[in-house]
Amino acid sequence: MKKTRIILLIALCILFVFFAIASGESTTVDQGTQSDKAITEADDTALGSYSVEIADYRFAKDFEGKDCIIVKYVFGNVSGEEPASFMFAFSDYAFQNGVGLNEAYILNDSANYSSDNQSKEIKKGATLEVEVAYELNDTTTPVEIEVEELFSFDEKTITKTFTISE
Repeated sequence: MKKTRIILLIALCILFVFFAIASGESTTVDQGTQSDKAITEADDTALGSYSVEIADYRFAKDFEGKDCIIVKYVFGNVSGEEPASFMFAFSDYAFQNGVGLNEAYILNDSANYSSDNQSKEIKKGATLEVEVAYELNDTTTPVEIEVEELFSFDEKTITKTFTISE
């Protein structure tokens, strides 16, 4: 029993060190060439191998008639060798007055809302518009959106605040 625990601890330590080294190598950028300058200018949407732009919003009602905000993201697979989906690449959050908003479930076709693109995988070089709906606490308080890479040692977060008005 003790041998099994020791082996598991050693395996976890090795995995941790491996991921720490791998994440440190992928963040190195040489700023000496013109192409690197273009990468750093677009850095405000880069998260690891991906990019995400918090593009726009619109209002809708969820299946219970509650007010919701639908946020449109532009998701790109910049350098990921494997296909990836928004859902498994990022953690996205919405807040009003510092309080997290729940994800909303919209069934009404009049909202023209589809959550399908959240799970669609895209290959390297492709982009996809993704929408996520959140339940609002009210329709007057600004909504702050935050997106961070799902599995990363980097603490970079992309944020945008929408000053809403119906």
